[in-house]
Amino acid sequence: MQATLVKWGNSQGVRVPRELCERIGVDVGDRGEIIADIEGRSITIVFEERPSRSRYRRRSTRTLEELAAGWQGGRVGEEWGGADVGAEGVA
Repeated sequence: MQATLVKWGNSQGVRVPRELCERIGVDVGDRGEIIADIEGRSITIVFEERPSRSRYRRRSTRTLEELAAGWQGGRVGEEWGGADVGAEGVA
């Protein structure tokens, strides 16, 4: 298989085909050690053994209340000297 080194943010990256990952038993989120051979111009990744086959998952979604639970700042709108944004409908 061939791969192309591409720019990825401030780094470079190589995409690894899914079929190859399946053959060697690695999945998204698995950690590995990168070993560079300067003279041979090669890079080897040795993946850690996993005790279980748990799949990588995005973090669970949180409510606005959970995200703002530790907020210590003032209320929105007060910094302009007026009423809070959204207070128009309050009688």
